[in-house]
Amino acid sequence: MSTCFVDSTVLIYPLDRREPAKHEICAAWLRRLRDIDRLTMSPQVLNESYWVVQRKPQFEPARLIVREYLTSYQRWARAPMDADLLIEAWDIGDRYGARFWDALLLASANAAGCSHFLSEDLNDGQLYGAVQAVNPFRHQPEDVLGPALSR
Repeated sequence: MSTCFVDSTVLIYPLDRREPAKHEICAAWLRRLRDIDRLTMSPQVLNESYWVVQRKPQFEPARLIVREYLTSYQRWARAPMDADLLIEAWDIGDRYGARFWDALLLASANAAGCSHFLSEDLNDGQLYGAVQAVNPFRHQPEDVLGPALSR
């Protein structure tokens, strides 16, 4: 079963009205992944998203709803995020040149058994361990998940 791990940028674009195209694309991806229960993230994604919304001026209007918004995603924050992933994250960083926080999320996605990692910040199509990076602005959900969408 194909499962997509989402990066914090994908989670917060639906709160960013400055880029309507990215807003709509990410909202559609998240809706589809929720509908078929193929969405996975780690608590780190929720934490990063909250931090970004709290500190960046363009998200000021979203600050009133960000807690409710992120709480609605808690059930999908099921990927592990623990000290055991640190060594794997270092290995991913060394092997693929991934930045540390991305490598930590990739380690979490691998540990959760995800097939895809939805992010605009990684090399589209590249495998990081068993997880393939997918740029949500270059692919449609059905292109990535295929038969999972017929469920």
